[in-house]
Amino acid sequence: MLKSLRTSQALLFVFLALCVTFLSGCYSFTASTLPSHIKTVNIHEVDDKTMDAVLANDIRAAVLDMFKKNAGGVRVVNGEAHSDFEITLLSYTNKPMDYNSNSDVETYRVTIRVGVKFYDNVKERIIYENKSLSAEGTYDVQANETEDRHGQKRAIEKLQDLIITNALAKW
Repeated sequence: MLKSLRTSQALLFVFLALCVTFLSGCYSFTASTLPSHIKTVNIHEVDDKTMDAVLANDIRAAVLDMFKKNAGGVRVVNGEAHSDFEITLLSYTNKPMDYNSNSDVETYRVTIRVGVKFYDNVKERIIYENKSLSAEGTYDVQANETEDRHGQKRAIEKLQDLIITNALAKW
């Protein structure tokens, strides 16, 4: 009975994780939601407090991709721009989440915590700032999923969605 309940819970968790992952890619924004005077954005290198340069680069690449795909007429530039987007990678953890009946880890939870600041250089004001934005991604070692290809990727996708959702609420 207990084993059946654990199996049901594990299947429910996997199903919900897949649903969240699938639906997380369905949200987008357009340049019409940005202030009209913002035509360019400079996305700075990630200020990495974790000493994980690969993860910091992956986060920056995801933010660059987010702007290029969804920001319409706003161009990403290096150097002077109408706005600056700054990211600080504050912490990263990878911890066991679920165990099977043999006490082996089945799933892990990756947590990424960042600080973000989107600054309007024209009007000299902060458009959006969050000093501690956190997102999680899980991966299932029983399904041959890996920390970087699955857990980190899912957490970064959730960070993208949080940045879009929260930043839009401020505009």
